[in-house]
Amino acid sequence: MRKRIVAAALALTMALGVGAIAGCSEQPQKEDVNAEVPPGAPPLMPPGHEGRFEQLGANGCYGCHGANDQANPMLTGSTALPEDHYQGKSSDSRELDPTHDQCITCHSQA
Repeated sequence: MRKRIVAAALALTMALGVGAIAGCSEQPQKEDVNAEVPPGAPPLMPPGHEGRFEQLGANGCYGCHGANDQANPMLTGSTALPEDHYQGKSSDSRELDPTHDQCITCHSQA
């Protein structure tokens, strides 16, 4: 009797796991807020970033998009800052150029 209960529980768990995976694959694609941005124009911030700059400042942007000891854009899946946003136009400096510390000036909210 105990083997039947264990087998039934295992079968139910597997069925629910397959259902969860199938449900995830049907999620709609995220809208590309930058699809209409002309070439060469700064990309827009996605709607999920609303208020982040006001709360965190440039360091909040740099935390995900910059090259520093605590963050790596490749690990967060975010877009890396271009080289010209850094001191000396090189990410090796690991410091933002002062002319690029007001992110929302160019990168408005979508």
